[in-house]
Amino acid sequence: MSFRLRKYALASIAAAASLGVTSMASAQIDMKIGYPTTADPQHDYAVKFVAEVNKRTNGRVKGRVFPTSQLGKIPRQIEAIQLGTQEGFFAPPGFLQGVNKAFQVADVPGFFADHAHAHRTLNVPRFKNPFNSLGVDKGILSGSLWVYDGASYMATKPIAKLADFKGLKIRVLATEIERKGVATLGATGVPIPFTSVVPSLQRKVVDGARTSLVVAAKAKFPTVTKHLTITNDYYIPCISAFSIKFLDKLSKEDRATVLKVSDELGHWASARSQSFVDKMIVEWKKTGATVSYLPPEEQKLHMSRLAPLADEVFGKNKNPTIRKLYAVLKEEAQRMDVR
Repeated sequence: MSFRLRKYALASIAAAASLGVTSMASAQIDMKIGYPTTADPQHDYAVKFVAEVNKRTNGRVKGRVFPTSQLGKIPRQIEAIQLGTQEGFFAPPGFLQGVNKAFQVADVPGFFADHAHAHRTLNVPRFKNPFNSLGVDKGILSGSLWVYDGASYMATKPIAKLADFKGLKIRVLATEIERKGVATLGATGVPIPFTSVVPSLQRKVVDGARTSLVVAAKAKFPTVTKHLTITNDYYIPCISAFSIKFLDKLSKEDRATVLKVSDELGHWASARSQSFVDKMIVEWKKTGATVSYLPPEEQKLHMSRLAPLADEVFGKNKNPTIRKLYAVLKEEAQRMDVR
């Protein structure tokens, strides 16, 4: 090969290598984020999260949001996270109890004075860090833990006092603590997927539901239930669950960015959720719904009946991880109570 040809060949190889490096540097990694709600704090969190990750990674990680279970029903999305065909799933951790039963520990009732107390407690590192790692063996790692709202009861008949719960069938999550919680009220807990609650109320399969007044208002509950009773007897947490297969595709820097942004915005989302409550109460009233609270003495009695359930279900659980996490949560809840 002549010197001129050799020089040309080397230049071509160098140019090709340069193009290859440029192509790799500009390659985007897709990040699909699914969740069951829309037009609520969880949706706002997801939108803000993907925008911030895109910004901080200079477009290397490009996120897309899929609200209202567009990527499939909740169990399918959780499976997709494990398989790596979906990158992120944002929802209450109780939905992941099939991955690890200890995910339900954050749903403890009767512990928290208010929204801020719940958020402070759940975010103590000695609880949050092991909690967010509960799914690691099954391919899931969470980057945040924040509070969505307190629990309320939506029913087809007025609930103004504890006696009004007696005999009612109330939709709950499929967890032992929720079923036992409504049992203390003299009601029966009926596990039903969230997307099936409104038709179940229409068909009188259940008389009411226990969930967030924010998500219920957005899910058209007021069209079938005209009575809202706010109890805040437990606070609904949310996590940002990521596929470890997705995280492993990222550079060390970008992986850290995804997890850091999700955690940082969790604090923002919790505060935003709190501001949503008053707005949603107004929305409920606009539909003609009644908005009630238990009388103070009955609210105190209700909470006093719920708190021991946590000791029974979690404190004496056969699962050592549940017992350990619960002990930490109970201790931190007491330490973080500034009343």
